[in-house]
Amino acid sequence: MDKYEYKVRADEIKSLISEGEYGEAVKIADTIDWRRVKSVMMLCTISDLYKINRRYEDSRDILLLAYDRHAGGRLIVYSLCELSIKLGEFVQALEYYKEFVQLAPKDSGRYILQYKLYEAQEVSLEERIEVLEELKKRDYREKWAYELAVLYAMNNEKDKCIQLCDDIILWFGLGKYVEKALSLKSQFAPLTPAQK
Repeated sequence: MDKYEYKVRADEIKSLISEGEYGEAVKIADTIDWRRVKSVMMLCTISDLYKINRRYEDSRDILLLAYDRHAGGRLIVYSLCELSIKLGEFVQALEYYKEFVQLAPKDSGRYILQYKLYEAQEVSLEERIEVLEELKKRDYREKWAYELAVLYAMNNEKDKCIQLCDDIILWFGLGKYVEKALSLKSQFAPLTPAQK
């Protein structure tokens, strides 16, 4: 395939992705030899496309090409760690996790990756709770705060669960995790009039 034909197909893929036509975009992506593509950004886009289509091995293979062209890219390493976890390749995932921590020691994503590793390996609830509590101290995100509240509930720490649900509701006000926090709290304690 010459450069012009590649450009036409690449533009068509981007257009289909923007329209949410991931199945059609992946069919075109399958016709391109990605080993010859130098654009790290395009390789990452195609890796994400394969991931959306649940073709995790293909996604990883494309991402490895991007990694070879841009070693030390923390987002690439982060994604490789996530894909390795999805594929059950925990030793490789741990290597990528260590590399990510070395590349970005202050990035709170390290706690998310550690939690995903722990969850996939069914590490104890207490250890998973510790990781999410550390994430909460550094970067308070509603998704992970809610996940922590669920772990508290699973670990029979109802008071902590209720308190965290109240915090989520107060901090974020609206959204799907606020709705989930309201529902979770209602299993253990009555909602306040404002929460109802």
